[in-house]
Amino acid sequence: MVVGIVCKEDNPEALSLSSEVIRRLSERGVKCLYEDHVASSCNLAPTGRVWSDSDLLVVIGGDGTILRAIRMSLPREVPILGVHMGYLGFLTEVTNEEVVQALDELLEGRYTIERRTMLEVTLDRSGTILAHHLVINDMVINKGALARIIHIEVLTDEVFVTSIWGDGLIVATPTGSTAYNLASGGPIVHPDVCALVLTPICPHVLSNRSIVLPDTQEIVIAVKSGKASDNIYLTLDGQIGHSLVAEDRIRVRRASTGASMVRLGGRRNYFEVLRSKLKWQER
Repeated sequence: MVVGIVCKEDNPEALSLSSEVIRRLSERGVKCLYEDHVASSCNLAPTGRVWSDSDLLVVIGGDGTILRAIRMSLPREVPILGVHMGYLGFLTEVTNEEVVQALDELLEGRYTIERRTMLEVTLDRSGTILAHHLVINDMVINKGALARIIHIEVLTDEVFVTSIWGDGLIVATPTGSTAYNLASGGPIVHPDVCALVLTPICPHVLSNRSIVLPDTQEIVIAVKSGKASDNIYLTLDGQIGHSLVAEDRIRVRRASTGASMVRLGGRRNYFEVLRSKLKWQER
């Protein structure tokens, strides 16, 4: 097994833990690959090929670091073990205190792979494809600080659904339902559910609510207002952005590829994670 080490670049604790993980894996005869900033921090020779040659990735950071690792390793669907060094960490599997035990379980084969749905998002402007991306959390249409209310239309399988006036729209996977979707009043969806969630952001009409759709349907979002100077954006997993103008069309459907997350035996179930991260039953 070749293990790639991916780490949040500006987190000293994450970089220190990366060094410990590399040391322990190397002592067990496991070949490690790592990013250049990890090599520099740990005084090691750069290896490169993290994304192309790793059989498994140990990702040390928060959900943002895991999102980057998923995007960079596509389309290979490399299994990812997330180590929590961030704030919420819905995608991470273990904490930094649990790393040693987690590595033992990993090398002994005591783990399963959980596949997470991803979205394929295409930006079409006057018949020209300007962008094509895969996302695991969400795609968001929103406005800049000084932009006016956005007017967009939503269709699914070419059937008109609704017009939305407001600050924007979120299309989320079940995995992304606990991200911006949840903060905007959308529902939590269990990751095993085959669904997509549409959640308006601050809709002008209060009856515009979240809609849960089968992930077999294709969603088309038509931007009906907006000039280049209006600062309307398409944001993908909070990490990639594109400016939008009137008559742009965004197509969203379930991707043929997915994200592979390592799950270790005896760890917390999904509802334990929700209770812990969202502070349920605490006053």
